[in-house]
Amino acid sequence: MKRDIFCLEQKFAVYRNEHAFTLLEMLFAFSIFLVIIFFISPLVQLMAAGHGLETRLQDMEWEVFSSQIKKEIRMSTNAQVVGQTLILADDKGTVSIEKYGNTIRRRVNSKGHEVILQNVSQLTFTELNNGVKITVKDLNGKTYMLTVYSYIQWGDGG
Repeated sequence: MKRDIFCLEQKFAVYRNEHAFTLLEMLFAFSIFLVIIFFISPLVQLMAAGHGLETRLQDMEWEVFSSQIKKEIRMSTNAQVVGQTLILADDKGTVSIEKYGNTIRRRVNSKGHEVILQNVSQLTFTELNNGVKITVKDLNGKTYMLTVYSYIQWGDGG
């Protein structure tokens, strides 16, 4: 009788393989791993592309700022740089463009506060003969330059 119990225990131990994974289990685990990696890799790429998106956004803001400032300068009858402020005069009054904190703002007749460019660390205006050179450095260290000449001859020539 003892001999029969011993034989049953050996057969039971043969069916319960606790020593290693089978090939089928290994393939199943590997396929689950591949599915997880397949869905995570695009998320990682999106997170890495976030910095590029911020740079592209700053470039687009610069393009809009350039268009606005070109129109403003070309429509003015006179321009003057006072410190870090560009003062443009026309028939309606004066428009001042200046750095305010980390932004560049536009004010009409010393009133209002219209933000026309954000994330700015440095702003420099240089008077030219019938034009203005604008140099902007953003918070990421990238430098943008723009030179605009007026279509209208300014009264004092500069």
